[in-house]
Amino acid sequence: MKVFISWSGDMSKNVAEAIREWLPTVLQTVKPYFTPSDIEKGTRWSSDIASELDDSKAGIFCVTSENLTSQWLMFEAGAISKKVEQSLVCPILIGLDNADINGPLTQFQTTLFEKADFKRLVTDLNKANKSNVLEEAVLHKVFERFWPELEENVKSIIQRNSSETTDKSNVRSDRELIEEILDLSRSLAIQKSGGFKAHKELNQLISNFISAFDAIFSIDWQHTKGCLEESQFYISPNGTFINPGVSDEGNNWGNRPFLLNSYRELVTYIEKHDIDIKTSIG
Repeated sequence: MKVFISWSGDMSKNVAEAIREWLPTVLQTVKPYFTPSDIEKGTRWSSDIASELDDSKAGIFCVTSENLTSQWLMFEAGAISKKVEQSLVCPILIGLDNADINGPLTQFQTTLFEKADFKRLVTDLNKANKSNVLEEAVLHKVFERFWPELEENVKSIIQRNSSETTDKSNVRSDRELIEEILDLSRSLAIQKSGGFKAHKELNQLISNFISAFDAIFSIDWQHTKGCLEESQFYISPNGTFINPGVSDEGNNWGNRPFLLNSYRELVTYIEKHDIDIKTSIG
């Protein structure tokens, strides 16, 4: 069974390499695919990467603080999700927890890099490898034997990147403080002029919608165009793009549920808080 391993950035790459080398020691018939060059350095993918995406039965995505907004990482997650069950699209959070992520990855079941969570991931991959499933007792024994090796390797990778990450975090914190002061100043000015105060939650909803819109109509445009050309398969006769009226809004259209949900949540928030923004024509 082929497993596509996606990465972006130095730490993500090192973790991906470690997982690629480790995974076949536990699941011997699993064949990880790992592209050696940073996917964000090229403007076009090579045909072999596209082929591997198409042939893979699962996808592992090494998510770190430095690639949370990586467009290509999101694109590959969407591409894999069109081919396999969502449970087999597996973002692994390295030095992060679920509260740190947003955007398209939130629609998938994430895996924290800790023993219990990672074992569940390996168990799911084992079950998906239908022609070569290991017995539960055997898998448990092999996992327990080799887990410390991967854990130590990844912890070492995180430590090597810790000083650089700390420096970046300090710079980011200073920038965020300045942005917070500017936001507060703008909010006070808007309040005095009779407008509404900026909401952090509203900003996040807008950010989610823009990310989803970009995923559908830019990054994944070729697939979206094909779906629109064959809209009878994705939109009911009485439906619209926003309300397609079909039971499975993500049917072979991996990122569409994220776009539709982010749009609906944004409109609901605007209407609930009576914000002076039109949510419909007329």
